[in-house]
Amino acid sequence: MLWSRKPTPVHDRARAVGIDLTASRVLAEAVGGKTHAIVLDEPDAELAMFIAGDRRAPEVGRAGFALCRKMPHVVCSNFLPTLGQSREWRIGRHALIAEAALGLVFEKIRGPIANESDAIALALPAYLSPSQVTRVGITAGRVKFPLKGTAVGALALAANRAATLLAGKPAAPGVAGAEWVVPLRPASGGPGAVVVIDADEFASSAVLVSVENDVVRVIGSAVWPRLAVKVWKDKLLDAIADRCVRMCRRDPRDSADAEQMLFEQLDEAFDRARAGQRIGLTVRTAHWFQDVVQQPEEFETQCAALARLAGDSVRDFVSGIGLAEPPRAVWLTDAAGRLPGFVRAVHGNTPEGTAVEILPPNAVAIATAALVPRWLAGDLPRAHLDSMIPLAKDSAAPAEAAKMSVPRTGR
Repeated sequence: MLWSRKPTPVHDRARAVGIDLTASRVLAEAVGGKTHAIVLDEPDAELAMFIAGDRRAPEVGRAGFALCRKMPHVVCSNFLPTLGQSREWRIGRHALIAEAALGLVFEKIRGPIANESDAIALALPAYLSPSQVTRVGITAGRVKFPLKGTAVGALALAANRAATLLAGKPAAPGVAGAEWVVPLRPASGGPGAVVVIDADEFASSAVLVSVENDVVRVIGSAVWPRLAVKVWKDKLLDAIADRCVRMCRRDPRDSADAEQMLFEQLDEAFDRARAGQRIGLTVRTAHWFQDVVQQPEEFETQCAALARLAGDSVRDFVSGIGLAEPPRAVWLTDAAGRLPGFVRAVHGNTPEGTAVEILPPNAVAIATAALVPRWLAGDLPRAHLDSMIPLAKDSAAPAEAAKMSVPRTGR
């Protein structure tokens, strides 16, 4: 009999890995040579922050996501914001607190990431307190998950994109790019402020960052649990279920399987709606089924109240800080940009000279990976970067470039 052994992966020591961790999911990007996403939950690149407790050992990822509506009592989710708190999830035969749940996440992703590099950095949401960030580091160390540094994702983004902002140019190759939200508002160069908006299972959040010639620093932040991704999904699920009742006198919420099936289609529905495509949803039980067709405009109408609240919240947050000039840009992460009506509402509540952009899904992970060489070189403090990041000398725009500007135009 011939025996074969799968070769042990040899990773490139020059490669860095950036991890973007939120209350919803984990994404990791390997940077150096060819940048690529790391598969964390085969075959999916991202790992859902849902833990199934209906088995001998708790399982993180799709297994938990596939039960979150069907058997919510055996699922642990939205645990990241509760680090350091006494809340306990009793799921099946298991009992978990947030630190234990996060430890399971690190154990799950340790193998795939270790195959790529041992130079790893982690981006965290801005709403975590210093003591909670400390617990993240302790939990990572407990499961032997090596971290070279941690940073607030919004701050890492600002540091990564500072040079292009200061020069008033589009993002350069290798920088976490973005797609424009129409209408295009050309931006001028030079120092200014940017707003970074994110959304996850716990809340929508915003961070106002000042981008200067030699440093990026946080001016203020806000967290809105009433605008969490979960709230948007609940709103849409109820609206679609109500339509089923009108169409066929059947309510998918009466069936755990039907509600779970409908829930699992929402992520793809978000993407289709954002692309302006028709959305087809299928509800099926043992005794009946129904196809529901929705237009993107219907999704926005169903979420109109949430979108209004989002636009008003962002506007009030920025105006409450009292900037001398409007922000140069508003950057929405992919998670925030895919919520129906969110981008349009934010765009309608920003000044004429403020550019509005949606970032790609891997933007935060790439920006975080870019900080790793600086940590290794001792150029950044070995502390959580949550207030400021000095810019690398080759990243700061020269004074002449900072003065360059593109004429502003109206909508």
